[in-house]
Amino acid sequence: MPRNRAQVVAWLRARLPFVWITITPVVTVPLSALLLYTVGGEHAAAALGLPAGDLCRFEGHIAQKCFYYFDFWRTWLLLAIPGAIVNLGVVLWFLKGNGYVHVATVVALLLGLVRSLVIPMAAVAISQFDVFEDGGLWLRVEIVARGVIVDIESPSTNLAIRQLLIAAWAGGAVMWVLTVAVWRGYEPLMARFWRGLEPPGGPRPDQPPRWIGFLGRR
Repeated sequence: MPRNRAQVVAWLRARLPFVWITITPVVTVPLSALLLYTVGGEHAAAALGLPAGDLCRFEGHIAQKCFYYFDFWRTWLLLAIPGAIVNLGVVLWFLKGNGYVHVATVVALLLGLVRSLVIPMAAVAISQFDVFEDGGLWLRVEIVARGVIVDIESPSTNLAIRQLLIAAWAGGAVMWVLTVAVWRGYEPLMARFWRGLEPPGGPRPDQPPRWIGFLGRR
């Protein structure tokens, strides 16, 4: 780890792309939630010609299954756009810096775009939600409300949206951990395999030896 101010500045300059995509969820997570709640738009089952729910009775109790339908691509856009736009901020590090920083920028950009454009909806699609095509591509969220037969309260659209967000954020959290792991491994890997590119401030005196094969190193 850096020990003086100059080393701290050099250390940060070489890693700011990773710092950027690591902290962007502070902005993108609440923004995607706001978009989904305000303009996400659950589609009425009757208008789509699809079932709105089902009832199951057992031992004097009732379980009410309510189905909520969301346009797949619209949901994907609302979840992806905040992260895609904010994570594109790492391209600023192409305007200055050395090759070491540029490589870090490319890696960080790829991680940020995958985390924004692929992971959230992939996590939703492999969760308990149904994805099907019926005049369009739809997500069906099933919410079960329980209670006695004479007193049961249907769930709300907000609860369905909340479940979508939880699934998307769970996938994003896994990708965030992977991002941190890549960030931590970037410096030692570059020191071993790409010594021609040095971080700002020059190489660290304790950099690891370069591997030249499976049986030897120098």
